[in-house]
Amino acid sequence: MISLRANNLRWINGPADDPTDLCAHADIEFAINDVLLDATTGANLKASAAALFLLRTLERSHTAADPVAEHLFPCCGFTMWEQDDSPDVAVCGCPNGANFDVRHTTEGVSIRTTDGREWSVSAHVWRAAVFAFADQVAAFYEACAPKRPSADDAPGWRAFRAEWERRRGSPLSARPESP
Repeated sequence: MISLRANNLRWINGPADDPTDLCAHADIEFAINDVLLDATTGANLKASAAALFLLRTLERSHTAADPVAEHLFPCCGFTMWEQDDSPDVAVCGCPNGANFDVRHTTEGVSIRTTDGREWSVSAHVWRAAVFAFADQVAAFYEACAPKRPSADDAPGWRAFRAEWERRRGSPLSARPESP
């Protein structure tokens, strides 16, 4: 069983709604078979980017040699950029965060920590956990005011939302951006 939850969802400056802040943060709880994976426990991590990166792992493995992002659970993401050569958004942040290998196997998905602990779960269980986490983050955005990205941030924000919708099959928020 996987428990993947974003606790205390908030914006960078706290719980007050901030239409100009595009990045949801949370204390992420990630446990497998009731074993907490310490790298995420109680950490203030960028939940919105983590959800997108986890959605990427539904189609491909994430390893140190072939990552879907620098960290599956990044500490922060200063900016997002469209990429001319890819439909995926580039999210750039600091070098901190939590990481786990997520490998697709013939039996399902293998999750391995940096200290060598490993669990195997079915692809269905992994997909359900990732979708539930992404939906939790999406519900937070939906409950807040529409985002108002700066002119410089707007293309990256659109690319982030487009990739989210393509991978999740539903929008990050049904609310339109504010002008």
